[in-house]
Amino acid sequence: MKLFNKSILLLFLILPLMSCIDEPAQPANEQEIIKEISREWTCNMDEEGFPIDFNAVISADPIDDTRVLISNFHKIGTDLTVSVIVHKDLTLEIPEQIVNNQVFKGSGIVSDDYTQITWTYSIENDNGDIVQVTGKYSYGISS
Repeated sequence: MKLFNKSILLLFLILPLMSCIDEPAQPANEQEIIKEISREWTCNMDEEGFPIDFNAVISADPIDDTRVLISNFHKIGTDLTVSVIVHKDLTLEIPEQIVNNQVFKGSGIVSDDYTQITWTYSIENDNGDIVQVTGKYSYGISS
């Protein structure tokens, strides 16, 4: 009986500590991700060996609640936007689209803390030349 009482006492002592254990984060939905990444970003890209640094702004697409619009994507100008599909697994998809006579397509991954986006995409100009681009968007951290 003493063993049973001690076991019950031990259980009551451990149970409150178990409630302090962090639960894994619930997967975010597209709208939550969009809310987190909608802001100005510092961008450090590499276009086939040539560094490109600029700022871009991500904002919610007013027509499609699973997309964002990125102004100044790849330094194309603040008046031009690239449309990007947001997935709940923190991946971003740049569907093939023509902006400023260039074809953009590729993908990105948002970090779990929403402070970085890692990009891989291609740009095809109107002559058919294709360049590959990789890099990061950063927010609130040194790159």
